[in-house]
Amino acid sequence: MHQTDGTHAAARDDDTRHIRALWAEMARGWAAGDAALFAANFTEDCDFTTVRGDKPPGRSGIEAGHAALFDGPYAGTVLDARVVAVRFLGPDLATVEAESTVSTPGGEPLTTTHALAVVERTPQHPWLIRAFHNMIPAPRPAQREAENEKEPAADGAAARPRLRHLAIVARDPEKLADFYTSVFAMELFHRDPDGSCFLSDGHLSLALIRHQLDGDTPVGMNHFGFHITDTAATFEALTAAGTPQPAERFTNRPFAEYRAMDPEGNWFDLSEHGFGGPRPPSGSSGRS
Repeated sequence: MHQTDGTHAAARDDDTRHIRALWAEMARGWAAGDAALFAANFTEDCDFTTVRGDKPPGRSGIEAGHAALFDGPYAGTVLDARVVAVRFLGPDLATVEAESTVSTPGGEPLTTTHALAVVERTPQHPWLIRAFHNMIPAPRPAQREAENEKEPAADGAAARPRLRHLAIVARDPEKLADFYTSVFAMELFHRDPDGSCFLSDGHLSLALIRHQLDGDTPVGMNHFGFHITDTAATFEALTAAGTPQPAERFTNRPFAEYRAMDPEGNWFDLSEHGFGGPRPPSGSSGRS
């Protein structure tokens, strides 16, 4: 017997409620600092990709990774998870677009992510997340500059790396952020739980990293960063120049993948996906 249109619509509404409940449960697990509750919304073999491109092994890896976050930099934070759209691909399969914001207990937003997920109906549970790809939205340079960066050089070489990031160690990042936003109209787009602030003028990102009182890192300029188009080619060029092999950045800040050093020991970051920040104003011209 075929379902009537009304029965089919009611079943879809019920499925949508179950799917939205997955994100509500994730938020509940996050607020409780309960990594097991957070991870219970995923299948055992879920294909999960973090904002840094890491791929923890299934539900157990998701639980372990979030346990480290809840015990470390995101302890006490709150997750606001919002399902933007659900599209059914069949009776037991759907895609989900979702947005999430992590905030301090006081309500200050720290970071916002977008995710595309695949959910499926399972014998053990009405719906679970089968695949999940998370990302922090990065700005796209002005259209003209984007086209220039994508075009190869005349001799076929990769596009030139662009200086896109500066980092300063600051005693009071919030005060310094207020200075750069008020005087130079930069936009604050991310805060770390320790109070470090990340700003952008639409083209270059500025990290104001909180100085640790018991650390030996001096205040002031700390490092800079290049947006590159070909990681392998850049590594090859650095090796040919006799500099140390770039190291993967093991950090919860997802704005660069590698840290390298020039011949005099100055640090710089390398990122193929970009350094984050707001989209530049409409109609702005590209800048090198």
